[in-house]
Amino acid sequence: MNKLWNEITREDVIKAIEIFDATHKPFPLPRNTFLIYNNKKYPAKHIRGLAYVIATKQEISKTEFSGGEETVRFFIRLGFQVEYHKNKIIPKLSHNDAPERRIVTKPRSLPGRSLSAVSQKNALQRLIQKHYGHIETEKKFEWLRTPDQSNLPSEYVAIVSALSNYRQHEGFKKSNYPLSCDMVIEKHKLIIEYDETQHFSKAREITLDHYPSNVQLYYSKESWLEACKRINAKDNDPIDRDERRAFYDAVRDIEAYRNGYKLIRIKHGDFNWEEPGAGIHLKNLLSFKPIVKSRTEGIHKIARLIVTGNDYDERGNLDCNKLIRSIGSFVGQMHGKCQFDFLITPGGFLTFSFQANFPANIEITYAEKNLTNILQQEAALQIDRFLKLLPKDVYSKLKDIADYFTIGIDGKSPLNKQHIEFVAVFDLKQEKVIQWTGKFYPTEQQKKDLIKINDLSSHFIKLNHQQVAILGCHDLNVYNPRGQATASPDGWKKQVAERFKRKCKEFDPDIVLQHPHSTDTPNIWNAAWRELERELPKVKHFASGINYSNKTGVRASLDSVLQKTQKGDVIDFCFD
Repeated sequence: MNKLWNEITREDVIKAIEIFDATHKPFPLPRNTFLIYNNKKYPAKHIRGLAYVIATKQEISKTEFSGGEETVRFFIRLGFQVEYHKNKIIPKLSHNDAPERRIVTKPRSLPGRSLSAVSQKNALQRLIQKHYGHIETEKKFEWLRTPDQSNLPSEYVAIVSALSNYRQHEGFKKSNYPLSCDMVIEKHKLIIEYDETQHFSKAREITLDHYPSNVQLYYSKESWLEACKRINAKDNDPIDRDERRAFYDAVRDIEAYRNGYKLIRIKHGDFNWEEPGAGIHLKNLLSFKPIVKSRTEGIHKIARLIVTGNDYDERGNLDCNKLIRSIGSFVGQMHGKCQFDFLITPGGFLTFSFQANFPANIEITYAEKNLTNILQQEAALQIDRFLKLLPKDVYSKLKDIADYFTIGIDGKSPLNKQHIEFVAVFDLKQEKVIQWTGKFYPTEQQKKDLIKINDLSSHFIKLNHQQVAILGCHDLNVYNPRGQATASPDGWKKQVAERFKRKCKEFDPDIVLQHPHSTDTPNIWNAAWRELERELPKVKHFASGINYSNKTGVRASLDSVLQKTQKGDVIDFCFD
């Protein structure tokens, strides 16, 4: 909310009422919200706007602030009586003279109105403050603005077109219009929107039906669509109010996700926030797991099993019990609803140790030529052991959900730093690994100790009539412009990068699956993915397997990481 609103006093409002009574200028006729003063009803939003001009000496448009509950809260704070949806709301001063709301008439028993929206929203706000600390209300962000209609981002093309065709209204197409958020918990990068009945309209149904597939929601899209059909709210003051409100809600959803915020919507009437136990319900509602995209039914290309540092110990060894429980949760949510071509994991999703008789300090080039098959056998045994730990019904349903499971699995020497980083393509229907590949492009720190997979053709495979490229962790950086610009033209890294890119261009993949070890900021892979898109325009879908962790602390939100490391039909499931 504009901070200047806090400068308006009760005296400013009374003066606004006096001016209104004296001038009788035309004003928008209110439908639901009235200010009551000296037993006379006044148009609440209009009087609020007049008071703003009196107090600040600045003009303000009616489109720059909201009526309804926001205006009700404004007048209650100043101790005025308000009528909202035919319910009288009278301020009652507490011991510290802070106005409290007292409902003196019984609310209408309409869907979502059996509870006072004003009192519910304020009860919710108090609960959030109690359990999560400092919150900001009516907060605006520089990035939260309606998109430029002259250069409309792809995410909005379908939404704007459908909304325009609904009733041929164009007023909602205002560029660069700033929007506010109901409640923000900044330390958690969390936005909470409280949706009252008027948010569930045909226009809102239209926007939800045209959301881009790569926008992740933290509320049930299906539930919101059902409420839109059931309630079918209509607000024609102004005539395109439904379109504006629906579009602004869509912008909040999309831009919050693009900017690394979790936006959770709460539907008015779903729960009484003044009841005992509301705090527990709130914590469950604001839980960040599992994270599943809104478009969850049907056949999809890629599912990502997101892990965090909590699934591994300080040495990078997995906690099998945690991963097994999490896969069980994934299966429980997806079985019977979704099918995927590919289920992908990060690098080092599983680990194994070299056998005790594996030669110590063996020459890397020798190991690459002669011992990778032995290490593959060890990796295969570890994959088999892990899958057998899954409950039989979970494993059976997992095979129904996905065709192929790409597993990052690292082998480590117990004697030194020598290691290998495999990616196994596991055919869930045949219950076997059908292709082995792994990292061929080491980091500078790994050059002496990594046993590379030098067979570049192993990275390419045709599955389900699609050309699929499989990358290990750092392999994607053959497309990093900065890294390639600084590489020695005659050096091994430059030469192998160019060789791989030629092979990849010849293969012309539709899908690229990368298996990095840890990704705590989108900046790690963003430049490489953008260059890959430029060089391989046929790629319709790509994804990085995500282990969201950093021993020294993560540097960016999980949402920003997920957003910048995928393209196309990708659905995420977060373990933690």
